Amino acid sequence: MVSSNVPSKGSPVTSTLPFVLLFFISMVFHELALESINVVYSQPPYSFQYLTSSITLFQFGFCVILPATLSMTCAGGDVISNFPREWKQFFVYVKLSAVVYGATALATMSLAYSGVTYVTKVVFKSAKLIPTMIVGVIMDARAIKAGNKNVKRKHYSVWDYGSALLLCVGAAGFCMSPKSDDDTSSNIMEDTKSDEMMESVTNTQGPHWIGISLLIGSVFCDAFVPNLSEQLMQQGTMGRTKAINRKDSGDEDDDEEVEMKSLLSSNNADTNNSHYEHSQSQTQKKEGLSSASLMVNTNSIGFMLLFLSTIISSTLVPIVTFMAMHPHFLMLHLVVGCGLGTAVLAYTELIKRSGPAFAVAVATLRKVATVILSYMIFPKAMTMTHFASSCLVLAGIVVGFLGKRRR
Repeated sequence: MVSSNVPSKGSPVTSTLPFVLLFFISMVFHELALESINVVYSQPPYSFQYLTSSITLFQFGFCVILPATLSMTCAGGDVISNFPREWKQFFVYVKLSAVVYGATALATMSLAYSGVTYVTKVVFKSAKLIPTMIVGVIMDARAIKAGNKNVKRKHYSVWDYGSALLLCVGAAGFCMSPKSDDDTSSNIMEDTKSDEMMESVTNTQGPHWIGISLLIGSVFCDAFVPNLSEQLMQQGTMGRTKAINRKDSGDEDDDEEVEMKSLLSSNNADTNNSHYEHSQSQTQKKEGLSSASLMVNTNSIGFMLLFLSTIISSTLVPIVTFMAMHPHFLMLHLVVGCGLGTAVLAYTELIKRSGPAFAVAVATLRKVATVILSYMIFPKAMTMTHFASSCLVLAGIVVGFLGKRRR
C-alpha cells in the first residue's frame, strides 16, 4: 500500500491497523443506516420532506459532538483550549471548510455538462490518490522552504506511484461496474442513486470541457483536504513557538504575533511566565494539533451555519417532532451520526499518523470493500469487470508492499 517514508508515531502496523478497521466498520454502519433511512422514510407512508436536512444536521453535528466529548473525557479538554479565539485563527479553518465543500460541489456541478456522467465522475474521484501524493510533495517542499521545521518532506518512489495507479484503476472498475435490473445492493454504494438522479435532472448539455474542468478541480480539492489537514496538525504549535522566539528577540509587532499564535494556545497560559510558555510549547510541539481538535475546529463552522439555516427555514421543529413520533427514525439518525463521526475521526488520525496518501489509499480500498460486501449480502454473478478490478487492486497492494521492502 502507498505510504510515504516520513517517520511518524504511526509507522508500526499495530498503531495504524486499529484505526483502519475502525474506519471500515464505522463507514459500513453509516452507509447501511443511511440507506435504511432513505428507503423507509423517503417513500409513502412517511415521505418525510426534510430528510436531507435532518441527515446532514446529524452528520455535521456528530463530527463536532463526538470528538469534543472524547476530548473532554480522555484528553483533558484539549479541544476547548485549541479552539480558535481570533478571526485570523478561525479563517484558517474557514478556508479548509471551503476546500471540503468545493470537492463535493464541483463534482455535483460537473454532471450538468455534456458528456459528464456518473461513471465519468467515479473514474475521476477514484483517481484522487495520485494527485494527493503530488500535492503533498509540493506543499511540504513549500513549507520547508518557508522555514517550517515541523514539516518533514515526503518521498514517493516509482513503486508507490505504480501501486497508487493500480489501486485507482481497480477502484474505478469496481464502482462503475454495470448493475443488473434487480441489483438491490446498489443502494449501499455511496452517493450512487442521488448522483444519477442529479445527472438526469440537471444535465443541461453545456460545454464538455467545462464539466471535465470542474471534475479536475474537485479532484484537486480532494487532494488538498488531507494535506492541509496534516499540515494543520503538524504546524499546530509552530505559530506559538515562533511567537515566543520573536518576543524573546524583542519583536513586539502585535499583528505578527497574533498570526503566529494561530491554531494552538498553551493550557492555562500565563503570559508573564516565559519559562512556562517555552516548556508548554516544546511539549505540544511533539504532539501537534490533535485529530479531535482539527475535526471540531473545521466542522463547527458547517454545523453552526446548518443549524442556523434550519431555524431560519423553519425546518428544525418539524424534524424534532417527527423524531419524537418515530423513535426508529431517531435511532437510525444516531447510527448515521455516530458512524460518520467515528469514521472521520479515524480517518483524520490516519492522516496524522501515516500521512495523507496512506489515509486516501485506505478510503479507496474502503469503497472496494463496500462493493464486495454488497455482493456478499446480495449474491449475484461476478462480471469480468469485477474480476479484472480485483486483480488490479490486489496487484496494487502487492506492488506497494514490494516497494516498501525495497526501501
